Amino acid sequence: MTIARAKSRTVFGVPVPVACFLFAIMLPTAVSLNLGGLRLSAYRLVLLVMFVPMLSQLLSNQRGRMHIFDGLVLAHCGWALLALIKWGGLAQGIESGGIYVIECAGAYLMGRLYIRSYEDFAAMTRAYVGLVLATLVFTVPEALTGNHILHDSLAAVFGGPKAAYIEPRMGIERTFGPFDHPILYGVFSASAFSLAYFVIAERKLSKFGNLSKVAGVGLATFMSASGGPYVVLMAQMFVCTWERVLGAVQGRWAALFSFFAIVYFGIDLLSNRTPFHVFVEYLTFSKESAYNRILIFEYGTAEVARHPLFGIGLGDWIRPVWMSDSMDNFWLVTAVRYGLPALFLQVGLLFGIVWVVGQMPNFSPAWRRARHAWAFTLFGISVAAATVHLWNALFVLFFFLIGTGAWMLDTSPREHRNKRHRPVTLLAARPARLF
Repeated sequence: MTIARAKSRTVFGVPVPVACFLFAIMLPTAVSLNLGGLRLSAYRLVLLVMFVPMLSQLLSNQRGRMHIFDGLVLAHCGWALLALIKWGGLAQGIESGGIYVIECAGAYLMGRLYIRSYEDFAAMTRAYVGLVLATLVFTVPEALTGNHILHDSLAAVFGGPKAAYIEPRMGIERTFGPFDHPILYGVFSASAFSLAYFVIAERKLSKFGNLSKVAGVGLATFMSASGGPYVVLMAQMFVCTWERVLGAVQGRWAALFSFFAIVYFGIDLLSNRTPFHVFVEYLTFSKESAYNRILIFEYGTAEVARHPLFGIGLGDWIRPVWMSDSMDNFWLVTAVRYGLPALFLQVGLLFGIVWVVGQMPNFSPAWRRARHAWAFTLFGISVAAATVHLWNALFVLFFFLIGTGAWMLDTSPREHRNKRHRPVTLLAARPARLF
């Protein structure tokens, strides 16, 4: 059966819902509506308005047939909803869990349903990178003066608080941009690196325009002066270099994973500390920060061991009285709040969709670059998520980016060239070399 690609109105080539979503995540949380105890930020409003239409389109196969990864997202959200109901009762659980479903599944569906071709993906990339570069107009002066221009100006208009004071690093003020914390701005900026390098620059940095865009993303990341965003950037640069040097070598990705495994077990055997301790210490700015993350991991995993099935919801976790309640580990937060099944479903979604897309054969050079850009972006965020928590705009951005690669499962390059869009099922896809 042939399923015609659903057409979307666009703004500069970007589907209107995606354009609204990207604009919304650029607004601080002060730009929000408060309904009782419920805060509806700009991106929440966009996802709330679009959620039922998107779910209807998914279930009716209007934008590609449903597949296992759609099921994993919905199952993860369903489990998190059950965990929150168990924690707070039916009314509180539905209120908190409903917002989680809107943010997680809604953001995924935004990317999954409205990025349906290489052209959509490229247009989204240009818009995303353009937003990152546009923030430099504000964040470079912010880093030099300490005046949080975008955040504080928008917060003042909508009656929100000013940006909190954070100590400078490396001789510059840590920039917020329009976000609520420098880490959020930094991860947002760093996540555009592979997109700029592979899709916009097409791996060619000899032209000034291409080089300036890629370098601009790096500069925006640097302005945050935050370790987590630097990890996102460095992880992407590492795998980009690996691909550049060994692009013609078969089995290069299996070799890379083997290299990671050897390094991990080598550290485990030769060091009196665990690989996690070594990783955290060398990828954070201070010993105090590294020590705090190690304690978070130890007390957090103990909490998971006590509540492995449904977690503790939004309840408080056991820790020394002098420790903050902030848990700087996205993966650990998921397990602590919603239990190990929610974490396994989340990890299964991420690694499963990247693996299956990596096995899709006969991609054109442009499609391979798009695949690299998408997979390397998710790789960078996933590595950094072990040392930072993704919250607010960064949480929805992460799931949106996961969804933006699903078009590669549904349409083959040959069908795309012939303007036919019959989806390719996972069982029909022949294995090929990874990426």
